[in-house]
Amino acid sequence: MFVNIALNIPADKLFSYEVPLELQDQVAVGKRVFVSFGRRKRTGFIVAINNSCGLEKVKFISEVLDEEPLFSEKDLAFYSWVADYFIYPMGKALCEIIPAGAEKKDFLWVTPRPSMKNIALTPAQNNLLHLLQQYPQGIAANTLARVSGSKSISAMICILQLAGLLQIEEKQKKQLALRREIFVTLSSSRILPVKLTRKQEELIAFMQERGAMSLSDLVSQSGASRAVIKRLQDQGIIDLSAAEKIRTPVLKSFNGESETKFTLNSLQQKALDEISVNLGKNIFTPILMHGVTGSGKTEIYLNAIARVLENDGSAIYLVPEIALTPQLISRIQWRFDQEQIAIMHSGIAEAIRYDQWRQIKRGQIKLVIGARSALFAPLPNLQLIIVDEEHDASYKQDDRLCYHGRDLAILKAKLDQAVVVLGSATPGIRSYFNARNKKYHYLEIPQRVQNKPLPEIEIVDMKAQLEAQGKAPILSAHLIAAIEMTLLKKEQVLLFLNKRGFDTFLICADCGYNFRCPNCAVSLKNHAAEGVVKCHYCNYAQKALPVCPSCRGSRILSYGAGTQKLEAEIKKLFPETHVARMDSDTMKTRGAQEKILQKLWQRDIDILVGTQMITKGHDFPFITLVGVISADTSLNMPDFCAGERTFQQLTQVAGRGGRGSTPGRVIIQTFNPQHYALKHVQNHDYKSFYAEEIQFRKEFKYPPFGRLINLRLSAANKDTLCDQAQQIGKMAKRLSARSGNEVEIIGPAESPVAKIKGRYRWQMLLKSENAKALHQTARELLHAAGKTAVKITIDVDPENFM
Repeated sequence: MFVNIALNIPADKLFSYEVPLELQDQVAVGKRVFVSFGRRKRTGFIVAINNSCGLEKVKFISEVLDEEPLFSEKDLAFYSWVADYFIYPMGKALCEIIPAGAEKKDFLWVTPRPSMKNIALTPAQNNLLHLLQQYPQGIAANTLARVSGSKSISAMICILQLAGLLQIEEKQKKQLALRREIFVTLSSSRILPVKLTRKQEELIAFMQERGAMSLSDLVSQSGASRAVIKRLQDQGIIDLSAAEKIRTPVLKSFNGESETKFTLNSLQQKALDEISVNLGKNIFTPILMHGVTGSGKTEIYLNAIARVLENDGSAIYLVPEIALTPQLISRIQWRFDQEQIAIMHSGIAEAIRYDQWRQIKRGQIKLVIGARSALFAPLPNLQLIIVDEEHDASYKQDDRLCYHGRDLAILKAKLDQAVVVLGSATPGIRSYFNARNKKYHYLEIPQRVQNKPLPEIEIVDMKAQLEAQGKAPILSAHLIAAIEMTLLKKEQVLLFLNKRGFDTFLICADCGYNFRCPNCAVSLKNHAAEGVVKCHYCNYAQKALPVCPSCRGSRILSYGAGTQKLEAEIKKLFPETHVARMDSDTMKTRGAQEKILQKLWQRDIDILVGTQMITKGHDFPFITLVGVISADTSLNMPDFCAGERTFQQLTQVAGRGGRGSTPGRVIIQTFNPQHYALKHVQNHDYKSFYAEEIQFRKEFKYPPFGRLINLRLSAANKDTLCDQAQQIGKMAKRLSARSGNEVEIIGPAESPVAKIKGRYRWQMLLKSENAKALHQTARELLHAAGKTAVKITIDVDPENFM
């Protein structure tokens, strides 16, 4: 018996291994195995089982790591399509998709050895050896590389080993163990003795009422001692046995208004009926549900999920960022059996993810809610996928396996013959294009629940403020007056600025020195509250200096504004108000977000300042004023999606206002008030925005009229990268010419952010109306480039060009 194994290596190929006789009854597609590969041992996935193999010399697999398969052959078909479409090695894709769980890894362990020899060493070798003396019991080679700050120590440790100055051993990191627990049950063959103690009688009565439970739960809940339990076990009255204990996450819920099951209005009911008509019928049904903010889309989703679960089906509910939706988790906890729900996102511990995954595969979980990676969950009998806020940029992964959650939801639903609902108040251009061209069913909900009005939106031209005051203030007089009026009415204010920190950048007025990150080609942002300047790409930080490090001048000027500065300005203008800030700097500690949202609900916060975190589906009835400090941040991004993102972001943040009984008001500050995206935001007119945007896309053959692939190139050496990028660019143009120039090559050119974390960056766009030719060119280019000092990342259907 032979198996094809996918390994976590860059090679886009499978490897054949023979199965020893004693392991043949354990192998199955979807299980992990431990194999020798070169001089190392690796974990791989079984993706096929064969009776023969065309190779003369084949190694044996060493160990089967899983008791049960982690995915089915249907799941494998989905994963294979993902790896193929996004041009990513199958083994690496599976390692990103499947929780690590049972994975075994081998690693090198380096230990110093005493030596009497006088050996000539280089300064770098001497430094490494000196550092190693601090670890007499040894250290993992990858940890040694990290603490030494050296990017390549492999050659050095080999030389030092040959010189007898250190010892290298190969060790294995143990796989994640299943958690087991002692469970107590009443014996089915028990014969009660004539006389029991009172405590024994109480324990038996407790177990007759409550049933089997873990030993720890029995002790804590019944109050019985372990001695009493041991005596009953000795008498054959109860049985103790070991069983797997499933690790579960602590769900962060929101203690707001008590949950009520709402009666759907006629528009909601019509949408639910159209979604439900094909549930459980094995008919692929893609639906775009276009409902304005506050139209009650979530209630439609929950009703549709309830219908699926009633029919013993399963569902996936995708949200853009699971950590940002404590209200949604509360609603789901209230509505559905918690034992049938799995919350999946990257913040959950690996052990819990592994246990959840196996429960899902067994069919014990019926509803998976999570961020984009939840799509890979191996749910049996999948009938419904919900993609909430389908337009959201966080559904796109920008590194390694660069997939888009919305697009994969469509494919998964097609493979499973399920219903998929894409929901948004501001659909992505491609989704709306597909709906208009009858590829998707289209459901429209043009009104808020209870006919609440959409907020009135006003545009403030900041150029006029600049001319009047000689400089552009953070807050216009118009917005300040609106805040004051809102506070007088005891209502709440939301202020949106998608830049954290205090100032955008610092500059020396004497010599023009710009405080920049040494690792990245970006300015350092001033974080005044912490007394530091930080890089928002690599997290480099240094103490804020009172003088210029270049000329020693003391005139350090700050430009722009971040959320810290906005918060400080608001506190200065309205010193008696309660102000809170919600951005990644204030949300670092566990429970910080829930605490702020709870205070906002209880009206202990008057003004909430925040970044895009505050635009994500929160529902607070007392927010009546929304202020957008600068609409220009997203408008000026250097990519073709800038107008679309701006329209979506501003419409979404505007939708946080006026959700209660009082109508909302939105004030947007901008230096570009005539931009078509802002004009249509003001009129709540998505369809007119689409009509203008689609003409621009058509003229330049941008999606949905053409396809794009972005080749991102990076290297530690600037000159090496430049040379290699030019060579790869020439290869791309030759390949394009050979295929009749169906693929347009744009670049290569330096990326807008030219350096991140010490690596220089270039990019090259491949553009074509022929998707097959586009992918073929990218594959051939990757093959032609071969092994190079430049790291190449392929981003199919890119959305980030920074």
